[in-house]
Amino acid sequence: MKTLILGAGKMVEAILIGLKEETDLSNYILYSPSGESAKKLAQSIGCRYVLSLDEVAGVDFVWLGCKPQQLKALASSINGKFKHATFVSLLAAVPEIDQLKILAVNKLVRVMPNLPVKFKRGVTLLSSSSAKEDLKKVKSLFSLLGLAQEVMESELDELTLLTGSGPALFYEFTKCLLHSFSSLTPAEREILSRMVLQGAGEAVARDNHDLDGMINAVTSKGGVTLAVLENWRKNGLDKLISDGVRSGVKRSEEIRDSLLHN
Repeated sequence: MKTLILGAGKMVEAILIGLKEETDLSNYILYSPSGESAKKLAQSIGCRYVLSLDEVAGVDFVWLGCKPQQLKALASSINGKFKHATFVSLLAAVPEIDQLKILAVNKLVRVMPNLPVKFKRGVTLLSSSSAKEDLKKVKSLFSLLGLAQEVMESELDELTLLTGSGPALFYEFTKCLLHSFSSLTPAEREILSRMVLQGAGEAVARDNHDLDGMINAVTSKGGVTLAVLENWRKNGLDKLISDGVRSGVKRSEEIRDSLLHN
């Protein structure tokens, strides 16, 4: 199937690097407004790029790899091209029905991957009301890059903060943790912290216990680990995290409203 990808940013790059050894990319075509980012990425993964959308015809899928704020400008540049294709949107915040209207197309699948798809350890959320059959094909493709989970659109919008933003949140926690110590240099503590994070991730992948069970396996009654955890719980770590998530939800709503009402 012939696929046109509009945009060549970090997420598109991560997806295509992950797919490079899993599927044939010869039918993938990259386009970016400047042409430079598409050319560079296409050459690194072995697919085609174009400098003008007039060079492209008869595509089955069109991926939207731009920012939500660029959607209306992108729709104008497409100007009715590819209306029979199924659009695969990597845009956050903008509902499917609104993307269909702005793009003037009939079929669209929303896809929310995270950057670890680059290493085939990603999580991709998918939803669609307008392209149920193609949703299955897109899900099968992203299953090559880790876990691909079909959800309702309302669930996708909420859970993107867990899966899409999640890696950055774990990195921020790890950074805060390593700066809580004074032994060694910050760079040396980062090496230790990254290895701990990597090991914890590997344990999660291999251990059948739930997270409570895994926490309990590390702690002992009256021990130092439990003292840290009890302090965090007493001081409302859970509330701090949930408040942060609500800030993300609010910002997502603000982005959506600004795009749809301007």
